[in-house]
Amino acid sequence: MNIFLIGMMGSGKTSVGQLLSKYLNSTFYDLDDGIEKRFNLSIREIFKEHGEEKFREVESTMLMQTENLINSVISTGGGIVIKDKNREFLKKNRVYFLNNSIEILFKRATKKREQRPLLKDITLDEFVSIYENRMNLYQECANITLNAENKSINEIVEEISNHEKFSF
Repeated sequence: MNIFLIGMMGSGKTSVGQLLSKYLNSTFYDLDDGIEKRFNLSIREIFKEHGEEKFREVESTMLMQTENLINSVISTGGGIVIKDKNREFLKKNRVYFLNNSIEILFKRATKKREQRPLLKDITLDEFVSIYENRMNLYQECANITLNAENKSINEIVEEISNHEKFSF
């Protein structure tokens, strides 16, 4: 069975996923990295050359292909929940929503503005709007919502590991 990590940009999905996969002796797969490899371009370049719609289309295709993975921890992009078919797919799997305060998410996410096309010139108010639009979608897909505020990566991984031992 695979574990999917969802949440806003800056929520720690990749960092948590990398450590969690080691802890659970599973394979780590970053969906955004896979998309970059498929295009042989950075996400920023994909958005610039092909547009967001093409990115979302490939993102959905690659999400569906994770069905072929076994014993993997999969970190998704922040916008994975936008498409209905992605949410339907995720609801059939083990999904952890990593949440944090908007201020922390914004601070972390905007450290990598150049890598994240949706954040290039974004203000905090615009980021809040994206967060609010996606919040229910994340919760709709997640088996477990984790409040990651003031928690280390190790603490989050331990919390997920404990859920895995006792919940499924």
